[in-house]
Amino acid sequence: MLRSLPYIALTAAGIAVCLLAFSWLMSVWWGRHLGWGELVAASLLLMVALGVGLSVWRSRSRRKIEDMRDSALW
Repeated sequence: MLRSLPYIALTAAGIAVCLLAFSWLMSVWWGRHLGWGELVAASLLLMVALGVGLSVWRSRSRRKIEDMRDSALW
């Protein structure tokens, strides 16, 4: 758990920065500030995208380690 704590903090900071940038972009584009529902929907979409991205990254790194282990056996 302690090893993943920096990743959790970086993820939370990344989500906050993305939400701030998204809010600013939409307020400029639409000429108004985003409501709470829109911010919640955007944060859910960002979290889903982040979860999928992390899952793909972890499976690739796991596959790479397995390939290195298999090649070391031969």
